[in-house]
Amino acid sequence: MSTSLKDAATEVVSETAVENSASASLNLTKNWKTIAIAAASSISLAALVYYLYRSSAASSKGDSPESTTEPKKSKNKKRSKAKRNSSIPKPSDPQPQASDDSELENMTDEQISQLSETEKKNISQKLKGKGNKFFQAKEYQKAEALYSSALRFDKNPIFYSNRAACYYSLQEYEKSIKDCNDALKFEPRYVKALVRRAQSYENINNLREALYDFTTVCIIEDFKNSVASTGAERVLKNLAESEAKATIANRQPRLPSRSFISGYFNSFTSNGSPAVQSGDSELSQSEKDYNQALELASAKKFSESIEFVQKAINGGISEVNTTAAADAYSLMGAFNFLKGSLDLAEKDFDTALNLNPKHCRTLYRKANMLTEKKDIVAVENLIQTALEINPSDPEGYFQSGQVSFLKQDFDSASKKYQKAIDIDPNYVYPYIQLGVALFKLGSIEDAFQIFKSAMSKFPNRSDLFNYYGEVLAEQGGSTDAIKSFDDSIKLDKSNPLPYVNKAISTFQSTGNFEVALDLIKESMNADPECELAIAALSQIYLQLGMFEDSLVMLRRAVEVAKSEDEMISTITFRETTAAQYRFIKEHPDLVSKIMNQ
Repeated sequence: MSTSLKDAATEVVSETAVENSASASLNLTKNWKTIAIAAASSISLAALVYYLYRSSAASSKGDSPESTTEPKKSKNKKRSKAKRNSSIPKPSDPQPQASDDSELENMTDEQISQLSETEKKNISQKLKGKGNKFFQAKEYQKAEALYSSALRFDKNPIFYSNRAACYYSLQEYEKSIKDCNDALKFEPRYVKALVRRAQSYENINNLREALYDFTTVCIIEDFKNSVASTGAERVLKNLAESEAKATIANRQPRLPSRSFISGYFNSFTSNGSPAVQSGDSELSQSEKDYNQALELASAKKFSESIEFVQKAINGGISEVNTTAAADAYSLMGAFNFLKGSLDLAEKDFDTALNLNPKHCRTLYRKANMLTEKKDIVAVENLIQTALEINPSDPEGYFQSGQVSFLKQDFDSASKKYQKAIDIDPNYVYPYIQLGVALFKLGSIEDAFQIFKSAMSKFPNRSDLFNYYGEVLAEQGGSTDAIKSFDDSIKLDKSNPLPYVNKAISTFQSTGNFEVALDLIKESMNADPECELAIAALSQIYLQLGMFEDSLVMLRRAVEVAKSEDEMISTITFRETTAAQYRFIKEHPDLVSKIMNQ
């Protein structure tokens, strides 16, 4: 998921930071074997994506026909590196010659039926051997005919697999899949057939089936098959990116969760100044609509606020009050940005700046938007422009600190946050970010002191107590963290984040999943669209081995994802979870065997 100033201003540092904290709190492990325990008890979340990051201990063999009489399915075999379309080995000596045994290929079914089993096997091996030589010479059609002849004598899975290799090389992927299916009917864990079928599925863009076959090989081969590992990464990347791109393109713009929007707006000192009467003249309707939009935004009624700011713009506020109009367009741009409509947001911001080129808040909001486009140079230029306009603007130093934080320059970030506090001691968010930056620098006591000082100064700010609890949880202080989360909940029961964090800390410290689940559900009652609550619930379900429930929440998480990058991350996790859950269901005997090793 992308990390932006929008994210940074909303959940401590970013959603990524919160989710990383959640993962750590769930005490996850990188041992795939724990996945199989889910059939009886719990599961390690990180194991589900582990093979995407684990280095292969051995590489895999290129595509070539097999010459043994049994499918190879042993682990820890040495393999040479291969790509998706493996290079075919050079022809081996001697070169294939014209058949002196064409009568074997032309035997009738009745003649074959009269042979002994030993005779059938000997003839089939002879035909298969000739087929291998033609395959090595890249004469795939001749090789296919010989493997087909061999299959008339012996329905050997190797012959099906070798013929599948011919079809694959001839780009007849559906036929390759069918032969792999037939091979796998005889030997369900035939690695070479699984890999070849995965590659064939990939070539016809059946990415989910390809991922499952690659995943199966990864598990069977203990993650030591590099062709399967890199294939799984490649397919998963393509699957997630294509689905995310299509989903983003086709879905209607939507606001994120109420808590996320609140965090974004709270990172600024104001959403704008209300329009005021000039002399004895009354406010125009468009000015009244704009003022109503500000009030609704302060009351966290964001959908209604959008309606009124749009009415103000449509009503011609720019014709009667350019100052209020600049604020109105800036606010509309912020809403479009939050909905993911970046082009509309940029248009609104540019209109605001045309009305007032020195509208610093719009420069900061546009900078936020450009982080989504990953244009950090433009982001820094906009913030610098704003600070040149108003060198004493605390928002400018805060936003500049956010950029430094995203670049992981925590020392520079902390100095900028402190500068914002020095200019405006009543600006809350710089305190939060300063505490987190100091924590990242390892200045733990200084970080705690910043939070304590801020909580004393702003005793009614729920978000302060929540984020202080997160820092305590990162330090392993579950009891103190839970108390801080409780304080946060008392101050604002509509804030879902402390419920989520308390659930994670409770689950970590006590293992009490019932309390954790109840807290997550409370957070979703407070804000049904809360992305972090949905993600945390899916993780806890997964820890409990409740795969289907977890997948339901992961699908929901895709629906509420705010950006394409965030959606790609969620789809990746959903698909990996689904593939390995399917493995558990389809290979319970192998799971049991793996667990006993």
